[in-house]
This record gives sequence, C-alpha cells and structure tokens, in this order.
Amino acid sequence: MDSSDDRTASETLRVGVIAGSTRPTRRSPAIAHWVADDTSAPTLQLHTIDLLDHDLSLLSEPTAAAFGEYEQASTLAWSKTVASYDAFVLVAAEYNASFPAALKNALDHLYAEWHGKPVGLVGYGMAGGLLAVEALRPVVAELRMHVAPTTLALSAHRVDDGSYVPAKDEADALRAMLGEIAVLGAALRIARQDALA
Repeated sequence: MDSSDDRTASETLRVGVIAGSTRPTRRSPAIAHWVADDTSAPTLQLHTIDLLDHDLSLLSEPTAAAFGEYEQASTLAWSKTVASYDAFVLVAAEYNASFPAALKNALDHLYAEWHGKPVGLVGYGMAGGLLAVEALRPVVAELRMHVAPTTLALSAHRVDDGSYVPAKDEADALRAMLGEIAVLGAALRIARQDALA
C-alpha cells in the first residue's frame, strides 16, 4: 500500500445506517438500503444496520449507560458495533408523533459510544415523518451527537417491492446530507483523536 492508499484509508469514514423499526410491516430496511447504496460521498463507507439483527431486550442493564459498565452479552455486542462507526444515519418511522420504541431502546443502551459523532436524520411516514425527526433531535443532542443540517422527510408510499423509489428532490437532499456528514465526520474524528491524545 503506497502513501496515497494510507491517506485514503485514514480519510474514510464508516457510517452506520440504522433501520430503526422492527415491526413486521416496516419499511425502514428498504429506505436504509437506499441510503447505504448512495455513492455521492467517496469518503463514506455506508453500511446498513438492522436492529432485528441485534438481540436487544427492553433496557435492563442494572447500571446506567453513562457509566459504560455493561453486563449483558447483547449490550456488549451492540457497544462494539456502534463504537466501530464514525457516523450514523437514523432511519425512523413516525409512530404517534414520535419515533419507534426499538430505536429509542437501541440509543438508550449506550452513551459514550455515540459521543462526538455526526448523525443524519431520515424520517418517513404517511405525512413524511417530520415529527419522528423532531422527536429524535433532543435525544441525539443528549447523546452529544452532531446533527447534519439537511434532514429527510420521506413518504412511506414510495417503497415498492422492497425498494425505495425516491423523488428527485429526495435524492438531492440525500446527497446534501451525506456531504454534510462527510465534512462533520472528518472534523469530529480529528477532535476525538485529539481528546484521546
């Protein structure tokens, strides 16, 4: 590997795109895959994270997540997964003017692993999922995450045969959000490294 390969590797950011619903009729995996398939930001490596693949019970750790003293194997595995990413995109359905309990549970299981990382917010629902996005804002702020300025509000009706079919303005908004995550992620990773030095 030459020096340019080393530089490219050091500039690459791993982004976890979390499908934030676990209900049987959910559309979040289709939307998460649409996000993760985007190639407009070359420094981002986008990976889909499906909460169904992580056996997180309703939060039952005896110690608050802020202390990082996890006891359950599922929490330890989730901690390792989240810590391995530099940034996230949260794909959240709108349920009763908020976002799914499964996503809140996944966020609440951890604390320091989320700190100082950028996050893109993607809501979806019958009316675009804006209330899910707004409900997420104070939660990710408490976890010391940095929200990308561009957020997406998508229609659940645009999922067709397991795939999301975006309108042009939605594809443009996704590219803008990922570009913001790339810029934020590079700066915040340097800040985290400096804090550990």
